[in-house]
Amino acid sequence: MKFGTFSLPHVLNVLHDQPRIQFELPLSSASFSYREDVGGRGARFTARGEIRPTSQATRDQISALADGTARVLDLEETTLTVLEKCLRFQTGPTWTDNTAESQSAGGTPFTLLGASSDYAYFGHREKFNKTQFDLETLGNYGARTWEYSKGDGTWGTLTIDIDGTSGFSQDGTVLFTPPSDWKRDTVNSISNKFWVRVKVASVTTPATVNQIQINTVYACIMLDPHFEQAVERYNRQSYAVTFAQKEDIA
Repeated sequence: MKFGTFSLPHVLNVLHDQPRIQFELPLSSASFSYREDVGGRGARFTARGEIRPTSQATRDQISALADGTARVLDLEETTLTVLEKCLRFQTGPTWTDNTAESQSAGGTPFTLLGASSDYAYFGHREKFNKTQFDLETLGNYGARTWEYSKGDGTWGTLTIDIDGTSGFSQDGTVLFTPPSDWKRDTVNSISNKFWVRVKVASVTTPATVNQIQINTVYACIMLDPHFEQAVERYNRQSYAVTFAQKEDIA
């Protein structure tokens, strides 16, 4: 589990909570109040772990992260989630929604990029840093160009850290660091998603896809961490840290 570039030591469990905001209004004609759920306050994550061996330096490192700065929280979950939106743009303009196929391991394979003028769009309500591709037909493409949404219809160049697909020529995972100015945007009337898109310089063999999965990450601030006061064991110290989501900081 990583917060920014810092890996939390020996995380034992993580609690995921979604606090809600409620509006309550007394009703003169009833013995109860009118209550309305008016939305969420963002996710909260509480991680509990141990510092092994006990280290004041590690404790200070954790405490220093509770400085009000929003950083990327990566739970590094082994179980990936389905992508919320998968689109293909072709000149025309023509949009093809491949979301249902991309979410099903047993669905109909779909073409990822059929021409150099195509774009493949991947959108999700939360940020993500890992996109895993299960391919049916292995592709043969020219150079890839990846971009991310910056809001208001503008795009920035996305730097890929690791392309485990070797340009969609094999099953694999594409890894990148979420940009600090990555923002939700609207693509083909689909709003409120963090988008990345990719195009290729040339197409020899189009890749077809069975399924796409992602690993979500969250922009959070760390609240005051807690450490056990009475250290009963010299070689470990328990701690608990809570993170509050601040996804719209950029």
